[in-house]
Amino acid sequence: MNDHESQHLLTWKRIWLILILIAVIWVMISARAALFPIVVSFILAYLLNPMVQSLERRKIPRTAAILLLLLVLGVTLLLLWVGIAPVVKEQFVTFSKRLPGYVKVLEGWLETVLIRLQVAQPDEARKFLSENLSALGQLPLEALRTGGSFLLKTTKGIFSLIIGLAFLALIPILTFYILRDFDRVGKAFYKYIPSNYRTEVRFRLGRLDEMIGSFIRGQLIVGISLSILYTLGLFLVGAPFWLILGILTGMSSIFPYVEWIVGLPVTIAFTAIQYQDWTHPLAVLAVFGVISPAAGMFLVPRVIGGRVGLHPVVVISSILIGGDLMGFVGILLAVPLAAALKVGIEVVYDQYIKQ
Repeated sequence: MNDHESQHLLTWKRIWLILILIAVIWVMISARAALFPIVVSFILAYLLNPMVQSLERRKIPRTAAILLLLLVLGVTLLLLWVGIAPVVKEQFVTFSKRLPGYVKVLEGWLETVLIRLQVAQPDEARKFLSENLSALGQLPLEALRTGGSFLLKTTKGIFSLIIGLAFLALIPILTFYILRDFDRVGKAFYKYIPSNYRTEVRFRLGRLDEMIGSFIRGQLIVGISLSILYTLGLFLVGAPFWLILGILTGMSSIFPYVEWIVGLPVTIAFTAIQYQDWTHPLAVLAVFGVISPAAGMFLVPRVIGGRVGLHPVVVISSILIGGDLMGFVGILLAVPLAAALKVGIEVVYDQYIKQ
């Protein structure tokens, strides 16, 4: 085979690889709902694999180590559910009951603002706000009634519920099998890599693991820790719905600045409407002002360290794009794919630009 034919064959191989990649992306977007248990299982396996390896070093067989970890995780989640589910339910019911009153308070505040800014006359402002905010107070109860009625009265709703429960039941099973063959799959993967490229591929995949690990493992620990701290802080200052808002604020800190962009305004808004004073909102602001900087100075450096990860703008952008394209599955895949893209850009830079 001459050089021209070799180059022609290589070009066709590249075209086929690009077409296969496009087909894989199309299948992933089309089957995003079915991918949910698989993606969650892979993420769980990725998080648990270091612990499984640690147990293996203590002479515990891999299968037994996996079963032990899954059992501990299941019992922990069950205890958490039993412990916090009644409080969450109580706070949600309380929120549903109080929302009409909250809407009236908000309506009064907005009416005052519109009148002072001379945007509208008192009667016009009152009519406008009444028409636009009147249905807001009924949203939680209406959503529950509509959703429950749909699930119970339609075949499609019941089928969707069964499929959803089946997907959840598949997660521990898939996680077990992925964890069991985690190292075997890695070794098999490198067999298909030409020997002269293996060192480079190992280096790049190690770089990818460093970025994904620093985000998923590190940020998850930070999110859980901050959930506990924010829940405790909001409880101490008497914020309404302290458990729900504390958990949501803490877990939202997994994504850069979201706790300040979403968590703080929502918590202050509910607190201000509930108490209608300055003291309690300022106390909530103090909770955020103490916990967030303290986490940045002490918690984050210890957990994540100095590893180079992804820029906050890249993380937020990838999550928005992933969520728009593939829903919740896209949100889960956004950061790993963004990290893979960054590693790919680093390869192009090192191979073609830096030289």
